[in-house]
Amino acid sequence: MRAFIYFVFLILAACTADVLSPEVLSSKVARASSAELCSAYRLPSTTLRGKLMIEAELAARKVNQCGNSNYGQYSLSTAGTKSYERPFSSEAAGVDYDCDDFPNGAAAQRFFLASGGPVSDPHNLDLDGDGLACEWGAQIRKVSSYRRPVASVRRVTSRCYTGPRGGTYTITASGNKNYGGC
Repeated sequence: MRAFIYFVFLILAACTADVLSPEVLSSKVARASSAELCSAYRLPSTTLRGKLMIEAELAARKVNQCGNSNYGQYSLSTAGTKSYERPFSSEAAGVDYDCDDFPNGAAAQRFFLASGGPVSDPHNLDLDGDGLACEWGAQIRKVSSYRRPVASVRRVTSRCYTGPRGGTYTITASGNKNYGGC
């Protein structure tokens, strides 16, 4: 138990430290469990960069909710609002990436944040300057509005039937006659 608490403390410290490079913070977030990420996400001391990375990581893991609450409000708060200048550069540093290189918006957002986003965009993944790469805005809208399915309650109505010799019975869920049910 003590090791678990120590590990959670390390994750929380990583999410609150703006001095860490985006690559280091991204790798710490990637190594944490979903429960640890949800705990760090709820803390007010977690930085905006940490919260954005946690949102992208949870969505990439296909986690719909943290406990019974939704996440995604930090990414959604910037969707569609140009917050960063994006001069288009045809020469990306190193290997050039396009949105088609990622399986979904969450993976693109994780890469985008790990490579310096939203402040810098060396791979031109955020052309509109809202801080969201590729289709991450559309994906996070779905995640943030997710509603857990409600279990349906099956109503059982017992109806008494009268047999040919006057005995009464009900029909069970498996289709058998229950002579003691009326």
